Amino acid sequence: MLPLLHFVGDARYRYEDIDGLAPHYDRQRVRARFGVEAQVTPTAHAVFKLSTGSGDPRSAHITFSGGYSRKEVGVDLAYLQWQPADAVALSAGKIPYPTWRPAQSLFIGGDFNPEGFALSYASDSGIFTSGYSFWLDDHGSSRDAKHNGAQVGYGAKARANEWKVAVSYNDLSHVKGAMPFLDGVTAFGNSVNPDGSLASEFQIVDASAQWIREAHVGSIVVFAHAAHNTRAVRGADAYAGGVEFASKLIAHDVRVSYQYARVGQDSLFGQFFDGDFGGGVTDSRGHVFRVSSQPSAQTRATLSYFNNEVGHAEQRYDFQLIQLDVDFLF
Repeated sequence: MLPLLHFVGDARYRYEDIDGLAPHYDRQRVRARFGVEAQVTPTAHAVFKLSTGSGDPRSAHITFSGGYSRKEVGVDLAYLQWQPADAVALSAGKIPYPTWRPAQSLFIGGDFNPEGFALSYASDSGIFTSGYSFWLDDHGSSRDAKHNGAQVGYGAKARANEWKVAVSYNDLSHVKGAMPFLDGVTAFGNSVNPDGSLASEFQIVDASAQWIREAHVGSIVVFAHAAHNTRAVRGADAYAGGVEFASKLIAHDVRVSYQYARVGQDSLFGQFFDGDFGGGVTDSRGHVFRVSSQPSAQTRATLSYFNNEVGHAEQRYDFQLIQLDVDFLF
């Protein structure tokens, strides 16, 4: 059980070197998050967390710019969770994304926290499931843009092996014909009509799998993730796969990973998609290489290289990103 009040937080420095459609440039960024968890009753707790950043729900990073202006801070998490049994939890508010995703998955931005409620179940037998309903845009009418979905999966361990598989379904209602929800302009790669409104509906089925093999010298993780939008206007399929090696032969944890992803234009909802791969837009494909070192439980450094292509045959450009993250946890 949590203490009455439990404080959590982290801070990150990020350097990026970017070569894409715009002129080659570099930038420095920072992300800081701080929150408190309160045990309200033996079966319920509340979480409130602030974070740097504004606007884009996929990333809480802010860029060093603006003549040393004060930077914005917003609500990152704000929710109540009731757990009537060990295997069951009901969350309501601005909550962490409630589904399991394999390591390194790009299909949902790493800082993305939706708003609504979710019911999850995870048993000792390995079966887990969740159902959720989120509000993209509230008009106070039946035309509210909503995001409803569910996931069911199974995980098991056998000696040095651990594996997990899951299938999810996501339905975004009243999205087609609406202007992009973030700023009214940016669709992050999805198809748009001549007036800039979204041209596609999104009813997405996805499947994911992950296998972990532990050994005395380290571990290996292999994963795959695929999605299909049954209502896509263009580019209905997305898939990704990769491998990660972790070493235990030296004093601190070192990980090396690779993955390849190919994301169709309307296979995923662009306003949820990872903000780094392909510059944060769908209709992209390519490679991601990472190496990380964690000398202690509170510090970690990660170097990433994205080598991607963006766009279709009529308009295609290369995108390359070198990214260095230094994280401090407390």
